[in-house]
Amino acid sequence: MIRFLFLLFLILSCKTPSESSSFLGDLLKTDLSPEEKAEVLLNEMTFREKVEFIRGQAWKNQGCIPRLGLPPIKYQDATMGISFWGTSFPSTLITTATWDRNRMRDLSRAVAREGIARGEKVILGPGVNIYRMPTGGRNCEYMGEDPFLTSEMTRVYVTEMQNQGAIAVVKHFAANNQDFDRHGTSSDIDERTLREIYLPPFEAAVKAGVGAVMTGYNPVNGFPMSENKRLVTDILKTEWGFDGFVVSDWMSLYSTEGAFTAGVDLEMPSDSSYFAYHKINNLNLPEKESLLNDKVRRILTTYFRFHVYEDFQWHYRLQQNPEEHDVLAREIAEEGIVLLKNEDSILPLPQNEKKSIAVVGYNSRFLNTTTVGACTVFCRRPGRMLTVNLMDGFRPYRDDDTRISHVTMADTVALKKADAVIYVAGLWVFGEGEANDRHWDMKPKNRSDIEKLKRLNSNIIVVSNYGSGIETESWINGVKGLIYLGYAGKWADAALARVIFGDVNPSGKLPFTMVKQWDDFGPVAAQIENPDKLVIWPRDADYPVTPMLGTGRFKVFGGNPKMLKSKNRDIFENDPQAYDRMEHMVYAEGRYLGYRYLDKTGKAAQFPFGFGLSYTSFAFDDLAVSKKTFSVEEGTEVSLTVSNTGERAGAEVVQVYVHDPVSRLDRVYKELKGFEKIFLQPGETRNVTIPLTEEAFRYYDDTLGKWVTEPGQFDILVGNSAENILLRASVTLR
Repeated sequence: MIRFLFLLFLILSCKTPSESSSFLGDLLKTDLSPEEKAEVLLNEMTFREKVEFIRGQAWKNQGCIPRLGLPPIKYQDATMGISFWGTSFPSTLITTATWDRNRMRDLSRAVAREGIARGEKVILGPGVNIYRMPTGGRNCEYMGEDPFLTSEMTRVYVTEMQNQGAIAVVKHFAANNQDFDRHGTSSDIDERTLREIYLPPFEAAVKAGVGAVMTGYNPVNGFPMSENKRLVTDILKTEWGFDGFVVSDWMSLYSTEGAFTAGVDLEMPSDSSYFAYHKINNLNLPEKESLLNDKVRRILTTYFRFHVYEDFQWHYRLQQNPEEHDVLAREIAEEGIVLLKNEDSILPLPQNEKKSIAVVGYNSRFLNTTTVGACTVFCRRPGRMLTVNLMDGFRPYRDDDTRISHVTMADTVALKKADAVIYVAGLWVFGEGEANDRHWDMKPKNRSDIEKLKRLNSNIIVVSNYGSGIETESWINGVKGLIYLGYAGKWADAALARVIFGDVNPSGKLPFTMVKQWDDFGPVAAQIENPDKLVIWPRDADYPVTPMLGTGRFKVFGGNPKMLKSKNRDIFENDPQAYDRMEHMVYAEGRYLGYRYLDKTGKAAQFPFGFGLSYTSFAFDDLAVSKKTFSVEEGTEVSLTVSNTGERAGAEVVQVYVHDPVSRLDRVYKELKGFEKIFLQPGETRNVTIPLTEEAFRYYDDTLGKWVTEPGQFDILVGNSAENILLRASVTLR
């Protein structure tokens, strides 16, 4: 019927499909729904055109069928801004460190508009994999260790991006938590841990209406994600009802039949070949035609739903890098910088006083703004591509009174005489990133420099320019100030300077836990750093392994996907034993990672999840719940007052954790289930209300295979970090 109506439209327009100069153009003039338009196009495609439509046609292009007027659709990476020439924004991890949904919304809106301005309407982001360990090279692209915080930020990001008219592609599904040997190391995870820790952000994206999901390089429980039918089809598409399309990460298919039947809809890029016409045509599957149609239908429907084909040239009316995005990049960095230590109130440094400040460290001259890989965005400042000079940001604060000098570690006289020394620690720009995990310890040069500085001067401020958490216990004593900067984008220098000199009151909070000792990470610690556990595939002519790059372990593209199967590489076998080069990373810690593990063992963090200092002080009071007894359907609300008791305007993050004292199955001690950032003037008090729905009280029962809530008492814990609980209340779930 739909095709009949469209053909009638063409007849009345004196055109037929074969005569039409733009079959798509005529289709867009109809009032058909996205689903109906997709069906019309699908019915008009030949078998070969359908196959060509489900694979890339260039590195980041897809979908060009000239006969039907279908233009190429451009895809682009964007976990730190539009690669490579968009605005260099702070990393997603730094944006998450703001704990401010509005900032994540601002970032998403800006990235979407810059992508659309370039004609890139399918945005490969956000990255939502859980920060399992600080050694992960791509941690900076993700949103931290907590599934609730990540899910909330994901929901905001996806919703805003797609409100702008771009398609968000949430990635990398699922449990893509290390980059070393990423093609060949299976994430072996029990069902409950998968459901409670690693899958919630992806489900949140689906609930937000995300248009596409990208599969990861890594296998899960013995099967590559591109062949993992249980996760891709059974859970993502069937259980969650995802109606968008699934795209492979670049070069991450390992067989034709496996990916085709598991649920991957689009193979990227063009030089990948598993979805090539002759291979699809030769598949001996009774459901081949219906599977192929479903893939094409999903992609087309998503494109029509987000108006990808309509007004295809309108993006030229947008600026690709508007000036307001530079301002936004600096503001997000300012709000995401985390002040970790401020002994003797060494910060902020005073302005307009007779002070001598020494700035030292390789990274002070070459401050990393981004990292390498799919997330790379050039900062595009004069003479700079990936780094900036911290002294450029300090320039507005240099005058006759405040003398700020760039010195070397050899200039001991200047270092001794300085009223304060700012040391920037970090790796060179290739030291961590995609396909390049790193060590938890600082590089030896940073450690030796800090120890020398402590012998020369008592007023040391260390700035961490590492992408995520680092070891601090061995050198923190004797350092008065510590700032986590991370990869803060093209204006990292200006943002850091404004925090250090007090024009900005820091309000960032850690979205991950920083521990004192390596073993405080739990069972995973032995797996990551022990070379006997982290297996490198055999060194053979077909599979070259490069040496370490920087301080991390590096393998080009994380391995060659064609070598995952050593025998008949293009035959799908529904048996994990077929992948005889696969190693296995057992997630032995289960649900106990980060603050959850410290709660279990009673250990204190060096800097806990949710922690961050301010130049002012806050008080939490008057905790109340709207309903002390309630049903799952009703839920309840937590309210309290927050007061700025200091002398500066600033922001605090209210964090609500839920504790279940008694449950049929083991539960972690507490879980984050609500948060709100609030900005207050000195002396101002404001009420904060945070809802708690069913999701706040449930857990996954792997014996029943479903989420459950059990009636009984729950404790509501409110604080400003995972370890600083200030208020408590009890509620009862009927």
